[in-house]
Amino acid sequence: MPGEVPQNSEMNMSHASGDVAASDPLAVMVLSYLDDPEIDLHADNPEVERRLNTWHYSLPIGFDLAAVAAALQHVVRQLSKRHSGRPGTFYCWYDEQAGQLRCSLTSKTVDELPFGGRYRPTPDVTDVLGLAASDAQPGTIPWDELTEVEDSAESSQRTPDPFPVWAAALS
Repeated sequence: MPGEVPQNSEMNMSHASGDVAASDPLAVMVLSYLDDPEIDLHADNPEVERRLNTWHYSLPIGFDLAAVAAALQHVVRQLSKRHSGRPGTFYCWYDEQAGQLRCSLTSKTVDELPFGGRYRPTPDVTDVLGLAASDAQPGTIPWDELTEVEDSAESSQRTPDPFPVWAAALS
């Protein structure tokens, strides 16, 4: 299942981009993305592409930001080799409501990622990982941060700030 560490962790270690990445639980989970044989580009069927290629990872307390960043970079390099000559984008974002790091692969470009809301592409993966690391209570919103929603035309016109998405084109 996506986001879980398979029992055979030796398989994950074969993808490790160094001992540091292999020692962090979140980095190991990210590296396991490469172990899924169904991950593929489906330019003719974006829904299948989204369903098969999107993984989510619960955040362990105190994950190693550098190790996870290295693991994500390693995944991009391996996917580039696997899909050589085929256009694609590997991307990740922090889902604040769910408290999860999410990753996916698409045949779309960075400007066409399949989000319903506004997002901000960032070339620095630590923009996304820093947001996840700084969340004191992943998946929850403290009561004092909730705001009352007004039912008016003006409030429905407001849109949330774009969230950062790290995206890397397959080469």
